[in-house]
Amino acid sequence: MSSSKYHVDVRPSSLGADTPNFWTIAIRLSLMSERERISGIRSGFSVTWLLTAKTAFDLNESAIANFAGIAVKSLRQRSEKTKLLGLPASERFDRLAQVAVLSETVFEARSAARDWMITPNDSLGGEAPFFLCRTELGGRQVSRVLRAIEWGGVV
Repeated sequence: MSSSKYHVDVRPSSLGADTPNFWTIAIRLSLMSERERISGIRSGFSVTWLLTAKTAFDLNESAIANFAGIAVKSLRQRSEKTKLLGLPASERFDRLAQVAVLSETVFEARSAARDWMITPNDSLGGEAPFFLCRTELGGRQVSRVLRAIEWGGVV
């Protein structure tokens, strides 16, 4: 499989009405096999993930850079040069995409999913689900809570 699937171009010169948003590329990613996703993570996701997640979840530069595990200065440089993300940041965005798609399925509305993802949650120790996706364990906790909500179980 070509690695171009993982690198959506969002340089300022290429932005237009058909530029995918976070939810579009998250859904695309969720439809890939695990093998394809691992290959994409190893190759490095496009800086698109930083830009689209920042917009989709209405985050500032500091918050999205923190999520990616990079400095704000690096965020700006990567955005300008459309550099690829490293393995840890790519893996975080893969995890975020999987959880975001699940939340959209559970809440049956993108806006409700978005709001839930960025709102501190008592079931998650007062953390916002979005930021828990920085770690594998946090992502699993968020998924567990979403499954409980989906099935009407105890959270």
